[in-house]
Amino acid sequence: MSSGRDDRLARLEAVLYASGRPLSLATIVAHLRLENEQEAKQLTLRLGEIYEQDGSPLEVRHLPEDRVVIQLKTDYTREARKFSIRPLLTAGPLRTLSYIAYNQPIEQREVAIARGSQAYQHIKQLVQLGFVDREKGKGRAKLLKTTDDFADTLGLSRDRSNMKRQLRSLFHRLETEDLQKQEKQKDL
Repeated sequence: MSSGRDDRLARLEAVLYASGRPLSLATIVAHLRLENEQEAKQLTLRLGEIYEQDGSPLEVRHLPEDRVVIQLKTDYTREARKFSIRPLLTAGPLRTLSYIAYNQPIEQREVAIARGSQAYQHIKQLVQLGFVDREKGKGRAKLLKTTDDFADTLGLSRDRSNMKRQLRSLFHRLETEDLQKQEKQKDL
């Protein structure tokens, strides 16, 4: 980063980096002891400009409801994934999360029927990570739906119908990539 940055930008970068999730402008104001959310927004915009000017693989992304996150640009995720210490979610919980996101709101027992008894452990993990909310449904039923943090973390719309369209497109793209890999392996 450029050496001319002030201390507020360095502290902002540290807070956003360490959080690993979107933060509200209000939270940034409180932690950095800024005057107001407008000052916080100006700092986040400036940090984003610095990343852009430096050609950084990181970006400052502004999300709905005045939330901000530092994240890796999508062009670099495939390369970075190879060096990641361990994924946030293993395949099982990730599939359970995908099932919940695509079918939400959905009863917990329906997820367990579709995904097997291990789904209860997956759901517990997803709730702890803040990706899924569990609410009371009719009787003893528990309804599951994804959180705004889930949408923000994956860069998806918070609107359920838009999210479903985005997921359908993502699943189709992943299936296509998988089929292309299989074809390449056959040719070898």
